Amino acid sequence: MKNKRPIILITEGILLFLGIPLLFYWQLVPLPKIGALLLVAGYCGYQLWRDAEFGRSLLVGSKNSDTSKHILTRFLLVCGALVALGWIIQPEQFFAFPAERPFLWMVVMVLYPLLSALPQEFIYRTFFFHRYDSLTSLKYSTIILSALAFSFLHIVYDNWWAVGLSFVAGLLFGSTYARTKSLFWVTVEHVIYGWLIFTLGFGTYFYEPF
Repeated sequence: MKNKRPIILITEGILLFLGIPLLFYWQLVPLPKIGALLLVAGYCGYQLWRDAEFGRSLLVGSKNSDTSKHILTRFLLVCGALVALGWIIQPEQFFAFPAERPFLWMVVMVLYPLLSALPQEFIYRTFFFHRYDSLTSLKYSTIILSALAFSFLHIVYDNWWAVGLSFVAGLLFGSTYARTKSLFWVTVEHVIYGWLIFTLGFGTYFYEPF
């Protein structure tokens, strides 16, 4: 979207990534959060569909076999850190979700990839990187801005753990997308971290009925 005036893109970005989360944080929108997420994903998809510069190959991106190895290696390192953090700060919640509410845990495991991870990655990585990358020439700036926007989305859960963990996750996902340009791989990465978060007990900071 190189031909869009910067002021238009900046205004759009403010409305999408600051305005909408604030409306939900202030409880001014009578819509379920998952419904709003899908509507925003639909808007982003429409804008990319209209954009002749957007290559559909960006939805698939890298076919490099090293991508899966890189994601798995980093996941194992982060997994160890999250296990230790969960055991230290909330031992009473450690694996409590699958142990105490196994059916709901399974429902979340099944629905999370399609209804949460995929639309979020489409909005905050595929759309964000293509739409706003031209606004800055600083290295890593789009990764950082995307992570900040992704983090700010999570103010709707009204706790700093959701915001902080989402910022770190946003940096990880952003770096993966910048390297692979693949919606598929960044969604896979988002899904496995999401599954881990809910399984370890951090889901109390993120979960809310649809």
